[in-house]
Amino acid sequence: MTMLRTIIWFVVAIAAMLGAVWLAERPGSVTAEFRGWRLDTSFGVLMIAVVVLILIGIAGWLLYRWIVGAPGALLDGWGESRRRRGYRELTQGLAAVAAGDGVEAQKHARKAEQLLSEPALTLLLSAQAAQLNGDRDGARRAFSAMLDDDQMAFLGLRGLIGQSLRDGDQAQALAYAERAFRLRPQTPWVVHSLFDMQAQGGQWKAAQETLEAGIRRKVVTADKGRTLKALLEVERSREAEREGRASDALALAREAFGLAPERIAVTQRLAELQLKSGDSKKAMKTIERGWSVAPHPDLVALYLESSGETEALKRVGIVRRLAQQNPGDIESHLALAQASLEAGLWGEARRHLETASGTNPSTRVCRLMAEVEERAHTGPEKVREWLGRAADAPADRAWRCTSCGAHHEAWRPVCESCGAFGTLQWRAPGTYGQILPPEATPGLALPTSSPGSGLPVPAANNTTS
Repeated sequence: MTMLRTIIWFVVAIAAMLGAVWLAERPGSVTAEFRGWRLDTSFGVLMIAVVVLILIGIAGWLLYRWIVGAPGALLDGWGESRRRRGYRELTQGLAAVAAGDGVEAQKHARKAEQLLSEPALTLLLSAQAAQLNGDRDGARRAFSAMLDDDQMAFLGLRGLIGQSLRDGDQAQALAYAERAFRLRPQTPWVVHSLFDMQAQGGQWKAAQETLEAGIRRKVVTADKGRTLKALLEVERSREAEREGRASDALALAREAFGLAPERIAVTQRLAELQLKSGDSKKAMKTIERGWSVAPHPDLVALYLESSGETEALKRVGIVRRLAQQNPGDIESHLALAQASLEAGLWGEARRHLETASGTNPSTRVCRLMAEVEERAHTGPEKVREWLGRAADAPADRAWRCTSCGAHHEAWRPVCESCGAFGTLQWRAPGTYGQILPPEATPGLALPTSSPGSGLPVPAANNTTS
């Protein structure tokens, strides 16, 4: 670019020189008369005079513009300097927030507010500084002030949701989440937070509408949405039964089972309603299908209840028929061992427990084996040996939240620890359920969790809810 400009100036200089030479060789003459005055000169001198007059006129105009515009330019320069200093304070304040220095952040926030004429830019810094200093009221005021600015309203709502949850005001947090959802329904954390809050409040229909909106906008995967919808319909079925709408309860349970037969809670719910309605054969078929993908001890008890059989030896055959639906799972061997133990078949119970124990038997296997040895009267040494092994054995499967890892004695739709919906799975510690491993979520300023989703993770010792 520099070379091109040099060439252009060189060409202009040559043209000017050639023009000057041409005029010098052809001086010509110009005569002007005006009110008795006469001017005689050459054409070249006249042209130079015209050019000089033009340059003087331009210089005068520029001088006038500078004089007139000087005050405004000075004000603009001063304002630009204030903005630069304001943005510098804002940047330093954000750096202080990142470093966790609340006092320094608050100091820079106050200076930024004084220098910048756009308060919306400093509200977030003020709110975060107040949070670092433990000033809940100051943070809430700053977040609330953001709601008046269209561009900052969403950030303000996010902060207010977090504040409300920390204050234990679930209803207010839900109201803010609904407003945030109306502003940006495609934002993942908004969808998951609103969904979990609605589920925590037992608003099953509203939670289902939020879930379906998330699926349409691809915030929730189709497979995950299918499973969560099934669990929501289980809860809607319970609600319908409490309200005396038995047919609706059964219809919702059937729809849930059609969506996710791999979820234990779904299988159990449909089988219970079928048994209550007097259709025990259908209940048994439902349990057999559910057992084939997700066995659980509660399903064994429900299966035996559906069979109506009370004789211990015959109940072994019934449990064997159920176990055949998933013969390789540890729950099938444990169910047969328990049934054989109740029927007094010590050798059969021991054989199934040995198959279930493998090289590292769990606590449940050890305790059952101790009971077998005690009832078979093989000696107190054997009993003590198995009880001793039970103390150091690996933990059994239990209802554990895939989001926070909390342990629960029984299945429930919402984790009591983290508030996530549909995350309880029947699994051993440190493992995932075979259907829905937990989802990795980015760190948020909100204490919310989302149910897991993903591809099946088969494991011999894992089962899902």
